[in-house]
Amino acid sequence: MPKAGDILVVLTYAMVAVVAALGFDRFGLMSTELAWLMGALVFLIAGQVHAAAARAEERALFEKELHQLKAANLSMLEELESAQARIDAIGAAGAEAAVTPSATSPAGKPDDRLVAELLARLQTAPEMAASAGRPDAAALVREALDENRVDLYLQPVVGLPQRRTYFYEGYTRIRTADGQVVPPAEFLSAAEEAGLIADVDNLLLLRCVQIVRRLTKQDKRVGVFCNVSIRSLADEDFFPAFLDFLRRNSDLSGALIFEMSRAAFEGRSAIAARNMARLSDYGFRFSLDGVDDLSVDLAELQRAGVRYLKVAGTRLIEAVNGGEPIAGREPGAIRAEDVAGLFARYGVDLIAEKVETDATVVEILDLDVAYAQGHLFGAPRPVRDEVITEADRDVRRAG
Repeated sequence: MPKAGDILVVLTYAMVAVVAALGFDRFGLMSTELAWLMGALVFLIAGQVHAAAARAEERALFEKELHQLKAANLSMLEELESAQARIDAIGAAGAEAAVTPSATSPAGKPDDRLVAELLARLQTAPEMAASAGRPDAAALVREALDENRVDLYLQPVVGLPQRRTYFYEGYTRIRTADGQVVPPAEFLSAAEEAGLIADVDNLLLLRCVQIVRRLTKQDKRVGVFCNVSIRSLADEDFFPAFLDFLRRNSDLSGALIFEMSRAAFEGRSAIAARNMARLSDYGFRFSLDGVDDLSVDLAELQRAGVRYLKVAGTRLIEAVNGGEPIAGREPGAIRAEDVAGLFARYGVDLIAEKVETDATVVEILDLDVAYAQGHLFGAPRPVRDEVITEADRDVRRAG
């Protein structure tokens, strides 16, 4: 559909052509027929000049965007090399961290107390697994925990258009005895059936805190998204230890973001909502993934401390340009380029995730979305070697 500005330009040229024809005729410069023919010629010439100018402008814009993409790609390669160097440094520092107490940790070692409670909760795993019809599920997860085969993977989340890494998302992966990495869907399904998903999520939290401490020593602007189970937030037997651990690490609140699915957030209980508010009081914020449309209550997200909303890149483009309702507004009520700004006014940043192509990036840039994540910017990569510390084994031996 032509833009309103283009329509006005065409109408202006038409009026100029009509005035020219009337002038030629009125002043007797040529016959009426020839005057109107000259007017039409004026219109055609003006239209051709405008079209040529528009094409030149579009070509210049395309070349500029292409140049920006090339520059961004070079910047991304440099950033990825820097990111991998940071991850390697974390792995190298892990062994030292395993035996060196944190400068902010008290002598009571809250990390160890939290791990001890998690391990104690795993003692009921065989019964839960049997009731779930998967007697091997708990064994799979518990063996990985006992043998220190739970790995942390990190994937960069970049800022646009520069593609500088601002965050990482932490993922859990487990390995079998022969070194095979269990596919995420199979592992998560087994943990869910065994009733262990909350415990695994919380062990991931411990690792994320370790990683955040290492990263923020090098760049205080870098943060980590850490998945947390809504079941853990609603568990009043376990949450006090969880909260105590975070209270002791509240200096990391600006760099540690808790992530859960939109469905889990919207289905949270009153207890979970209250405990989320307690975390928010310490400065921690939340992120929602699994978002498939933008029909959300921004005021509610703001009250709950939700700071980030992750939407698949292609789905985000469809939602913004497809005439769908957005944040309670009627379809088409908000211009595509204003959607990100609307969310930002409520303290919520949109993140385009699962981005795979540069073409998608170009469309996302048109929407003024600040962040993106996906294999185009880097696949999840393991933090090497000693990130999962020897402290876990010490706790088991002490128990």
